[in-house]
Amino acid sequence: MNIIVCLEDKNGMMFNKRRLSQDIAIREDIYKNMDGKSLIMNDYSYKMFSKDEPKIDIIVREDLPVCDSENLQFIEDKQLGNFESEIDKIIVYYWNRRYPSDLKFDIDFSNGKWEVVSEKEFEGNSHDKITKKVILKK
Repeated sequence: MNIIVCLEDKNGMMFNKRRLSQDIAIREDIYKNMDGKSLIMNDYSYKMFSKDEPKIDIIVREDLPVCDSENLQFIEDKQLGNFESEIDKIIVYYWNRRYPSDLKFDIDFSNGKWEVVSEKEFEGNSHDKITKKVILKK
């Protein structure tokens, strides 16, 4: 599986059943890097993406994550630790801020199973600095 997540500095994903933040610059970066693949997400995430009218194929499913090694899955509201053995690639967009959160990302990148293969920073619409890391299973 190939996963995309957005995290704050303490690996928070959601607070009170809401996303911590959103930034059009992240969605634009995702659109630019799809390479003809589909983007899978749930209806909650689709509401944010659909207002952009993206020119990519989006598949809306509620049973995320799904075993799909070809496409990308945007996950905002589910822990993924139980699926770690099935995940090959994780693209993380870090907000570089601390937000309150009650749902945390539960995969430990320091456990020796993962390798950061690229990292870039860019300016967002609402964030001065967003850090994108592409992390592959070793």
